[in-house]
Amino acid sequence: MSSVNEAAVDPAALSDQDEEMDILPPPGSVHDRFLHFVDAALHKAGAIAGDTDPMVIKLSLLLRKVAQLMSDDAHWTVHRPAGWTQASYRICFALWVSGPLPPNKVAQSTNMSRASISAGMKKIFEAGLITKEPSKDDLRSTVLKLTDKGKHAVESTYLAHLGLESNWFGPLTDVERRLLFMLLEKMLSGEEAAIADGWR
Repeated sequence: MSSVNEAAVDPAALSDQDEEMDILPPPGSVHDRFLHFVDAALHKAGAIAGDTDPMVIKLSLLLRKVAQLMSDDAHWTVHRPAGWTQASYRICFALWVSGPLPPNKVAQSTNMSRASISAGMKKIFEAGLITKEPSKDDLRSTVLKLTDKGKHAVESTYLAHLGLESNWFGPLTDVERRLLFMLLEKMLSGEEAAIADGWR
């Protein structure tokens, strides 16, 4: 990957004139266009970022971009053609992995709000993919459970999803994949992740 200009975040490296950097991307690949945007963001942040590590800016922008592209790719090429919304698939996938769950546990598993879970449940319930049953532990609450139809739908979609994700990780070697997993896992164990998890 081409490196992004390290000096762009250093206020001393900026021109004395408060000139605007052209953020319109040049023609080329998504890689080249987005790195141009990252350069522009670093240039713009130079005046306000202080001692912020330039890598924080670069990593946050790139991580979000890759995650969004992967999500969009899966939505348009796998989930939507199969009749899923993003919310409905995530709910059913959580139930497929973990078994029957109350809505609040589904929210924790999917990183979705309870309101999003409630809205997403309607379509898949009407389609016969899930059932709602009284909880054995708390009769005031319900437990969501995949039907056989829902299980088949999740499994067939997930196979297609895995093929797509294999393509996404194709540029990485086995060692790089393991390293990326370890780094993301380390971020997930950090204090900020625990704080953010409590916002739902």
